[in-house]
Amino acid sequence: MFFDKVPEGQPDPVFGLSGAFAADTRSKKVNLLVGIYKNDRLQSESMPVVRIAREATASQDLVADYLPIDGHSEFLAHLGALVFGEKEWKGRDSSYAAQTAGGTAALRIGTELLIQEVTKTISIPTPTWPNHRLILDKAGCNVDAYPYYSREKKGVDFEAILKHLKGLPEKAAVILHACCHNPTGCDLSNQEWKELSSFMKKKRLFPFFDFAYQGFGDGLEKDAEAVRIFKEDGHDMLVAYSCSKNFSLYCQRVGALFALGQNAGEKFRIASQVKRIIRGLYSNPPAHGARIASFILGEEKLRHQWEKELEGMRARMTRMRKSLSSRLIAQAKKIDFRYLEKHKGMFSFLDMDKHQVQRMISEFGVYLLDSGRISVAGLSEDNIDYVVNSLLTVCEA
Repeated sequence: MFFDKVPEGQPDPVFGLSGAFAADTRSKKVNLLVGIYKNDRLQSESMPVVRIAREATASQDLVADYLPIDGHSEFLAHLGALVFGEKEWKGRDSSYAAQTAGGTAALRIGTELLIQEVTKTISIPTPTWPNHRLILDKAGCNVDAYPYYSREKKGVDFEAILKHLKGLPEKAAVILHACCHNPTGCDLSNQEWKELSSFMKKKRLFPFFDFAYQGFGDGLEKDAEAVRIFKEDGHDMLVAYSCSKNFSLYCQRVGALFALGQNAGEKFRIASQVKRIIRGLYSNPPAHGARIASFILGEEKLRHQWEKELEGMRARMTRMRKSLSSRLIAQAKKIDFRYLEKHKGMFSFLDMDKHQVQRMISEFGVYLLDSGRISVAGLSEDNIDYVVNSLLTVCEA
């Protein structure tokens, strides 16, 4: 009756392929799709420190109550210090934070705030995380796209970024990956971040950072440098933060939206509008994951253990990327794969077309996105030679 004309929606580009991988009956198959950290045995387990914190905070889940609309205050204080630096976060009376249901909700809430108060024009990099466009489209944005990655340069095309942003209207917002760019693994240098910050300040463009991989690139402090450069330059800005990867809190949906204004009055008014947006979306955030993250960051011994475990995760991904690139460089006869050595974080971007990607999946059972993105966390010593041989067979055909 009422739903008989509903069209079938397109499957999600990531999770849709994950279903195809699960249904694949071949014994030899490799999953390089989803951005979930896996250990050397390709198991996606919770971090040991998270399991300790979960047990320690279990009694708090016995309380039948809601969190405030903008979430767990201690969690937000700890996370703000992690992102901006402890002295800088505690010393600012113009910065507001709200706990969100993961980084995705932070992006949606920030987008609605921008549409309501600043601009409907938001520019995303090409390429970017596929969900960015869906989030912005559903919120009713005018979605612009700026060039980011150059296949010719096999890296960031900084000049093209500036040329495109120069043509945007004042107050337009720009989505920026704080570190570990998804899907390319290619980040701006510190000098380029400084130049971009100055350029956007002069052009009166609004920075909106997506910060989903702190600790996976060059370490906790270095991964926060881009955000801190923009903060030090005095930008009004938003930061959407995710705890999914660096706390292994995926299904717990733990994130935050940070809003930096110019004074306490702006902070109060921003808070009032963000809380209205949250109330209309999901009312209150979940408590469980935020309590776990807050407990870890607030206990010195657990904080040290978390940092050590996070560094181990980063080291494994760096090791697997180096292993992949060194094998490809040594064995390739036609293609120079040295560009892979510069990538950071969970993902690398292989210079492949959709036909080649389809061959990787259909002929070899090596699953990756049609953009050429792979999750290096899906590589192991047991499968890397198979992946390398498959890549060379397809790419050098």
